Amino acid sequence: MIWSIAKKEILENIFSYRFSILTVLLALLMAVAVIVGYGDFLLRLENYEVLRPMPNSPNIIIEPTPMSMFAKGLEANLTRLYEVSILGIEIRQNQQSVNRIFSLFAVPDILFIIKVVLALIAVLFSFDAITHEKEQGTLKLTLSNGIRRSSLVVGKFAGRFVLVFVPFTVLFLLALLTMSLLPSVAVTSSFWWKNLVILLASCVYTLLFTGVGLFVSSIIHRSSTSMVVSLSIWLLFVFIIPNFSTVIAKRLTPVPTSDRIEMETRLNTIQAIYNRIQREKEEPRGMEGVRMIRQLRESTTRITELYRPKMNALMRTTKSLVRISPSGALNVLLTDIANTGLYEEVRAKDAVTQYVERNFNRINELEPGPIELFRYTRASLGEVFSATGYVDVVVILFFATLFIAAAYVRFLIYDPR
Repeated sequence: MIWSIAKKEILENIFSYRFSILTVLLALLMAVAVIVGYGDFLLRLENYEVLRPMPNSPNIIIEPTPMSMFAKGLEANLTRLYEVSILGIEIRQNQQSVNRIFSLFAVPDILFIIKVVLALIAVLFSFDAITHEKEQGTLKLTLSNGIRRSSLVVGKFAGRFVLVFVPFTVLFLLALLTMSLLPSVAVTSSFWWKNLVILLASCVYTLLFTGVGLFVSSIIHRSSTSMVVSLSIWLLFVFIIPNFSTVIAKRLTPVPTSDRIEMETRLNTIQAIYNRIQREKEEPRGMEGVRMIRQLRESTTRITELYRPKMNALMRTTKSLVRISPSGALNVLLTDIANTGLYEEVRAKDAVTQYVERNFNRINELEPGPIELFRYTRASLGEVFSATGYVDVVVILFFATLFIAAAYVRFLIYDPR
């Protein structure tokens, strides 16, 4: 019975204008995401090849990952050039944005399509699942024929979910296959496993917003009102909560600006140079150059030790607040899986800091010996889940279960008249 109801839902909608328009829109956006994502990846790869340090060079740059084509995240920060000097670690300002147009417009990557567009399509296909039949009078007739309410609501849910997720799965697999065949894209087993997890997360996310639409349709008796309420919930989860969470996090956990940090570093540099000049007047042949470098190193380390804990606290607060929304949790999860998220940025900065600590004296010729070559490997899928990924999975599953269960229970007492 459930399959018969689901089949009826599919056949009634698959030839509708709504299905055709939304599927074509999804296909166009996926094509744009592949083209733009691959182009941006090539630019970063070219930038990496040009700036890749030679042996004994103190410069550091991390190779771009093909997963950034799916979720760009913080890849622009991760693939910047780091220069090591007596001042510590400096970031090349002219490398902060490889493609300047992306600083004006958001990149339509596949994460954006899943988080925003897929959720919207799921809502648009489910908001009238019950109200439409009630308005036509067929819901009362269906229930009077002895069909159980539980079978009816499960069948409707399954049919509407299939209408959304099956076309997305086909388009996602086509995009994945296309990207894997493109030149310069190094495909490993990790690439396939990570994309499989992304697809599974998208499945649960689609279930969630299908449940949202069905739940609203079960508590409201008019399709027009149901659409407004469903879109309001979609807007709240996808845009309002994640954006306001970052603002609130900054208020709760204030962090000094990068300009202030840079100013303090430069003031310490000036102070160290002044001290060197004064000492050289007293000791013309002393070791003032070495003392100056060590003084600068100590002051820079002190500033970093004060700044990094505050920044890490801000990241933790932001993650906690963003997870109030399933869309925020999905964003954190997929960027971490793609190695372009907050977890990867913290991990990369720690690796760079440790490298500089090991090689600082050799870089600044305070001791003899070759400079170690910087090597960095992005986090594996297991590392991501053992760190924080499981929390985001639990959040998404919780919201999906909540709305699906609420829709099911509410329909059992729904008045079809």
